[in-house]
Amino acid sequence: MTVPTAGAIVAALRTIIRDYNYWGTSESDSPLTIRRTKSFTDPQILSADASMRRRIGGASYQVPIDRPIACKTLIEVFTPLVDGCKSEVASAMGGIENLRLPAEGLEYYVQLYSTFASLAETKVCFVDAPNDPYVGLFIIGKTIDEIVVAQALLVQT
Repeated sequence: MTVPTAGAIVAALRTIIRDYNYWGTSESDSPLTIRRTKSFTDPQILSADASMRRRIGGASYQVPIDRPIACKTLIEVFTPLVDGCKSEVASAMGGIENLRLPAEGLEYYVQLYSTFASLAETKVCFVDAPNDPYVGLFIIGKTIDEIVVAQALLVQT
């Protein structure tokens, strides 16, 4: 398998999120941001998570100290998201206009999955903390020259 360059992957991901950028398990708008880096270790994941939490939480927000990182495979994360969209499409009542959002969601998840599946050492990491509504989401994959990260802060109460 030929692994593409980080620049090509980042460009493809930015095209994917241009039209539809909503993570379905979040209770608020949680757009993915795309970046590339030379390394992305657990301490770097926690640091990026803390930055997102501070940005959203405001001046009085205290970043929880106990924030474990749980990692899953792409298939474990994307299969239920795709299945949910397929069910919404299948059960849509009314006209074509009722198919737009679930169809866009389905396309979004399939394209994200396919793009990251072309990379090496892929994983999806969630940073969660007890009694905190925020969950850091990090989709990570390695290209031939760098690591590509799609990240968002989900709201899950």
